[in-house]
Amino acid sequence: MEDHQKAYFTVDSRLLFQLGEKLVADRAVALAELVKNSYDADATYVTVRMQEVKARGGTIVVEDNGTGITPATFEQTWMRIATIDKELNPISTKYERQRAGEKGIGRFACRRLAELLEVESIAQDDTGQKHKLRATFKWEDFLPGSDVNGIPILLSTHLVQQDTPTGTTLRLKQTTEPWRAPDIRRLRQELMDLISPITFKEELDIQPKTYDPGFRIDFECTEFQMEVEPLDKTFFRNAWARLSASVDSAGLAAYHLETTEGIKYQLDKELVREEAFSYLRDTRMEAYIFSYRTDFFRDSEWKMWEARRVGDERGGIRVYADNFRVFGYGTKGDDWLGTVYDRARSLISLGREVAPYTEEGVRPGLALFRNNNLFGHVGFSRASNKMLEITVNRDRITSNEAFEELRKFARLGVDFATVLYANQVAREQKEVRERRRAREQAHQEALEEARRRAEEATKKAQDAMRKAEEEERRTQEEIRNAELEAKRATDSRIAAGHVRREAEKQRRDIEEDARQSPDSIRLGDALKSALAKEKLLLEAEEAAIEAERKAHDHAESVRVTADERLIASIGEAKKAEEETRKAEEARRKADDDELRLRQEKLQREFSLLRVLASTGTLVLIFEHELQALIDDMEEMLASASALRAKLRDDEQEAFQIVLDSFGNRTEMVRELGDFLGLTMGADSRSEKRDWAVFPIVEKVFGPFRWYMEEYGIMYTNAVPKDLRTPRMYRSELVSVLHNLMTNAVKAVRGRQSRRIEVTGFSENGVAHIQFLDTGRGLDRGKWGVVFEPFESYSEPDITFGAGTGLGLKIVRDIARSYGGEAQFSEPPTGWSTCVEITLPAEE
Repeated sequence: MEDHQKAYFTVDSRLLFQLGEKLVADRAVALAELVKNSYDADATYVTVRMQEVKARGGTIVVEDNGTGITPATFEQTWMRIATIDKELNPISTKYERQRAGEKGIGRFACRRLAELLEVESIAQDDTGQKHKLRATFKWEDFLPGSDVNGIPILLSTHLVQQDTPTGTTLRLKQTTEPWRAPDIRRLRQELMDLISPITFKEELDIQPKTYDPGFRIDFECTEFQMEVEPLDKTFFRNAWARLSASVDSAGLAAYHLETTEGIKYQLDKELVREEAFSYLRDTRMEAYIFSYRTDFFRDSEWKMWEARRVGDERGGIRVYADNFRVFGYGTKGDDWLGTVYDRARSLISLGREVAPYTEEGVRPGLALFRNNNLFGHVGFSRASNKMLEITVNRDRITSNEAFEELRKFARLGVDFATVLYANQVAREQKEVRERRRAREQAHQEALEEARRRAEEATKKAQDAMRKAEEEERRTQEEIRNAELEAKRATDSRIAAGHVRREAEKQRRDIEEDARQSPDSIRLGDALKSALAKEKLLLEAEEAAIEAERKAHDHAESVRVTADERLIASIGEAKKAEEETRKAEEARRKADDDELRLRQEKLQREFSLLRVLASTGTLVLIFEHELQALIDDMEEMLASASALRAKLRDDEQEAFQIVLDSFGNRTEMVRELGDFLGLTMGADSRSEKRDWAVFPIVEKVFGPFRWYMEEYGIMYTNAVPKDLRTPRMYRSELVSVLHNLMTNAVKAVRGRQSRRIEVTGFSENGVAHIQFLDTGRGLDRGKWGVVFEPFESYSEPDITFGAGTGLGLKIVRDIARSYGGEAQFSEPPTGWSTCVEITLPAEE
């Protein structure tokens, strides 16, 4: 006869171990679960106190001023594993908060932290009476193999005065693990970030009649006296912009970005997503976007390096479910939005939804913001997002379509901000280039003007000196003539005086004769004649004296006037000489400025070349390690091929596909290794010789043929096999070909026609190598500019990266070092670009 009985499940105590130690592995998450319970109990504050936790055996106290736990609630919820109480009562009684607990297992996180749990709580029951409850959980009593419902908990209750404040205190005694300073620092930070920054601001707007005074988390640990830097407005005012976004009840997302004060290019932009999300509803996002640039921190209380350090440690977009953080997102090293991954891939664009905001020529993918640039959070309502389920261990969200939409919502905000910032940077860089060109042009014009003025001043000074010399000669001539006239006047005066004295002597002789001679009549006539003659001679002498005076006065006047003119002439000459000196000084200053600008330009070029040169050793090490990797890959391929023969026939075909793919990748890696050896190998600069161009072109393109096949790029090596270079280093030829190849590949990628051809010929002892492509081409006005250092117009590429602006300069420098040239020329029909290298044969 068959015996019918009823069987019942029992619960092994080992389940508590699985719910405690195994399920909640992170100690910060475990404490966070206890803090959430305080929030759910309508507490306005909770204090987490760490006591003697440097070693095992310490105590952790979690104390709040919430509504507490009544004896009935303790029996029905605390003592029931995986209770659905919070699902049945999702809203708190006092402040109508959306309760954070869900699975009814959070309290078992206590077992993760300590061996003993003491619960003390004061609460008011439905009759208005207040009870004080004490309970002790000794986790060591719950041994594997025992039934949970068979192990008693020490519990006591009694009534207390009505004015006794409600609240709950959990004492976790005999901590299971020691806590170190980094653990405490991280715990403090995690607790600071536990509550969503927009919790109470939003609730005030939504529920003005049920005012929530807020929820504060205090942390005390006397053993580790440390403070976590508060990120207040003094920090966030250094941000480039603030981004806010939301998804409404219909699934439509809207984004708004506004730059902070002091930013040169003020932005206030909005993006509204046209397509509604299928699952995501009632979700918000707030973020401050940082760019660690010196000009953004010029007048800040924060130093740029300090802010960057904070960004490295605490940056990221965190996730909050019903105002409490889901710990697995937005922490250091987490890349849930994929920004770090995509930044490493050097993406050019960031998708169709932000494409309309991308300005022409801007490549936002290269400026994609990463965790350390972002300080923000995404918050969603679980009531409106049933598919956004938090995993049982409380630190992740189940991966499904809803979570992918949450990720997409947040990532689109970051992409939107990145595009707008990339536009700003592009404008700034364009202004810098224009200012640099304007400065160089103005300097060149100033230099030419200084030289012209110097030449004019020199010519003017020379003319002034010549005039001064002529004036001096003319002055001396006039002085000599005046002095000669004065001398003649003096001679005339002396001669007149001599004649007059002779006449006077004759008169006196006549007078003497008249006194002694009786013939007074005759002598009287003679005397009259002598007196008349003397009178005439006296008048002549007086006239000569007057003439002499006038002549000397004239000579003196001529001398004074000549001296004045000479002084004025010399003054003009000196003035012209001073102007010449100033003009020469201005010209020298202009020359010095030009030299300084050239030196700055060369220094920038040299700095980058020095960085590039310093990678040589790393490349050699990488080549060595790569060769070892290739050998291992070939051994693995051989072993796998031997294993294939042991498989069933139907398995061998599928396995061969995998082997072929692995073999192709091995060959690609080998060719990359060969290319490194070709560029940096021991014999790359060991000797100069004439090289056959065709095989080296093949070796340069070879490692990238898979890449070109993937993007539909057709490559043709049409170089004559007898074309050889003059004597040069092989690495120089490889550098020329590699730079031209990467430019051509980046030019044709994404074009309708993607063709590259390398051709060449020899003419009159000169080797010609031509690179042709069907890319976007280059304006003729830039044919010369792109050979200048740091001038790059090529598109960045995932494989080849962004251009440094030195490639074509290196190509031209190498060609010119051998007496050749590198230049753009008119492309043949059917091609967009032609770059030609000429290398003359040695004389």
